[in-house]
Amino acid sequence: MQSNKKIFSGRYGRAVSFLLSCIVVFTLHCKFEISGGGFPESTLLNTLNKLYNSFTPVYYADLVVLFAIWKLFDHVFTKEDRIDIKTAVLSLLLSVLLVTCISFHKFNSSVFILGSGFQFILSVFCMAGFWILIYLTLKSLFFLLEKERVIKKPEGKQSIYVKHFQLFGFLIILAGWLPWILMNYPGTSCPDGNLQLRQFLGDAEWAAGHPPLSSVIMGSLFTFGRWIGDANFGFFLYCFFQTCVGAWIFTYSLKKLLDMGISSGWCTVGILFFAFTPFWGTYAQWFEKDLLYAEIAALQVVFLMEVIRKKSCSIKDGVLLTVSGILASLLRNNGIYAVVPSLIVLAVWLKKQDRKRVLLALLSTLAAYTLVVHGLYYGIVDMARPSVGEAMGIPFLQTARYVVYYEDELTEYEREVIDRVLSVDGMNSYNPVDSNPIKGWYRGAELGEYFKVWFQMLWKHPGCYVSAFINKGFGYLAPVSQNIEAWIGLDYYDYDKELGIHHVFGSEPSEALAQIWHLSMTLPLVKYLCSPGLYTWIMLVLALALGKHRKFGGLVLFVPSFMNFLVCLASPLADAMRFAMPMVATVPMMIGWTFYCLHREEADKV
Repeated sequence: MQSNKKIFSGRYGRAVSFLLSCIVVFTLHCKFEISGGGFPESTLLNTLNKLYNSFTPVYYADLVVLFAIWKLFDHVFTKEDRIDIKTAVLSLLLSVLLVTCISFHKFNSSVFILGSGFQFILSVFCMAGFWILIYLTLKSLFFLLEKERVIKKPEGKQSIYVKHFQLFGFLIILAGWLPWILMNYPGTSCPDGNLQLRQFLGDAEWAAGHPPLSSVIMGSLFTFGRWIGDANFGFFLYCFFQTCVGAWIFTYSLKKLLDMGISSGWCTVGILFFAFTPFWGTYAQWFEKDLLYAEIAALQVVFLMEVIRKKSCSIKDGVLLTVSGILASLLRNNGIYAVVPSLIVLAVWLKKQDRKRVLLALLSTLAAYTLVVHGLYYGIVDMARPSVGEAMGIPFLQTARYVVYYEDELTEYEREVIDRVLSVDGMNSYNPVDSNPIKGWYRGAELGEYFKVWFQMLWKHPGCYVSAFINKGFGYLAPVSQNIEAWIGLDYYDYDKELGIHHVFGSEPSEALAQIWHLSMTLPLVKYLCSPGLYTWIMLVLALALGKHRKFGGLVLFVPSFMNFLVCLASPLADAMRFAMPMVATVPMMIGWTFYCLHREEADKV
């Protein structure tokens, strides 16, 4: 077999790599729009016009991009003598997924790909361009991860910064987040946080739609702050609390990497990511439950990492896993779905006494969760249980899409069954990227007969169901959209105003932060940091890097992130950063963990 070094190093090889680089540049200039053409009487002229309208103009900067990609070919194919099949397959899948998600993000359907013969050819061309770019990028990243370096734990004389990394990291993140809650003092209210505060203060009935533990924390801090100051200070106190907790936990996760021998340079990059990526600051000033849950979920991953690294679970480790698991389970209703699988996989991977301790942590977590939720919440407090419809977002959306697109094919029986569970007329409120409007029509009926109809319609139009699923999850499947969601509030709800909550610095500081909020989702390169799908891809690439080198023990730590990804797909929104935050919060740690597994002296035993 002729090596790639020869294929891409000769005269013809250089020409081929140049041509492939041109395909990438053209792909990056695709508008991803649907063009009807302006010459319906001539197929040739119409096609040429469509082609002209499909790409943005080329500028001088594109010559720099072309040269950079061409040099990237040299960088990759002078280091390897054959194509990496696993990476090539992953790159192909990601490129197809990317173009598909772009189509659904822009048009709520696959029309960009399947709208016409021209669209199909154009989309295949773009997939090819992304395939080349993703492959070259992944290989370059793998080279960085696989570069020979010795993992050394800090020893001997250390700088003040390294010696007191936990303190310095905490202060840096605190300095990055505090301006958001101080300039927008006392913080931003949102519907969920507003309801939880009302529940705690007795102005709304308790319900399990929001985790009562987070409501208690919010309400207690607000009440205490109002008691020693005023309503503004109480509101601020919760925001400050989640800021301090996050600054400590995120620094702690990177301090663990530093103790394991990961360079202080990378740990510092992680600190800067948390401190100055705008969306973290926006969540710090948001009176809502998601940031605190993400912080505790990240803390449990730190404890999992310690057990996996040592290949043992001490009594202390078991207690830490139990406490963090209980808190994560009670701070978000779907938290239990990440905690339990993680502990199960960890128990399977460990042996003997260590396995027993992890199983004990698992059973203790489940027992505490059951006792608190089913005993205290539903039993003693007599709290309303969450509706079954809350977990039915995907099938309900698939039904709604079917009714909207194929209502004329509904039989009287299908219409009757659907109307009994939801509302056929209510399907007009179908929003492809939000399941809440459709779930709101759930009437509490039994679902047995509904699912029979659901399967019947699936066999009639399976593509409709697939489209509904992708449309509701494109933001988590690929980096195609930005939705921080934790906005900067310029005003407060009437209930908040009645409590005495108000801005004290006027509107100008808040409006300035709001502009930064908008810029972080629109500026080139920066906007991708606000794309949940980017972090999904990072986790997938890191897992592939470990899998390629058969570091299967290291993959155990990825279970919480992949479970969070599944939770995101089942969530109400198509691209909300707040649902992906538990995964996003562990990305710097997981990059360091992957490097550690690939390079520590006994890595072949992991």
